[in-house]
Amino acid sequence: MKRRNYARQIFRLIREESGAEMVEFAVSALLLMTLLLGTMGFALAMYSYHFVSSAAQQGMRFAIVRGQTWSKNVAADCSTSSTNFAMAYNCTASASDIQNYVQSLATAGINPSNVTINTSSSYVWPGTTPDGAVCSPANSQGCLVKVTVSYTFNYFHLYFLQKLPALSMSATSEGVILQ
Repeated sequence: MKRRNYARQIFRLIREESGAEMVEFAVSALLLMTLLLGTMGFALAMYSYHFVSSAAQQGMRFAIVRGQTWSKNVAADCSTSSTNFAMAYNCTASASDIQNYVQSLATAGINPSNVTINTSSSYVWPGTTPDGAVCSPANSQGCLVKVTVSYTFNYFHLYFLQKLPALSMSATSEGVILQ
């Protein structure tokens, strides 16, 4: 008899629907939050990719404008720093100046320490014209400038997203020094 009453109580609790709304809300809220965080992560990744593309173009323009003949009266390098980007108006840019300029472009959501360019002078100033002819010096008028910006994008630091690998993004922009 005791077992029978005990079994009835268990079956009655199983059939009872009180609290079902809370369980349904918890499941749907979890799914909604996962969807929302995933959408935000994807949007931040797209924002980062757009930044990398734009930074490569801006870095290339910076290098083109400050080629060998930019500072006709002053033969000094810009000598910028990455922490506080300040530069004289009439200086010739070096590969490290381009790196510092690109890092200074980083806005909210972009970690400047994850933004890099290939700072090898032979890569930035390849020393050739668009036709493949050698030009001397490497950053003179008519020479190519190549800037490749790389960025490592990390997802949110949430428990369930920590296992996702970081995304490596890069963009290259080339141009010719006009003056």
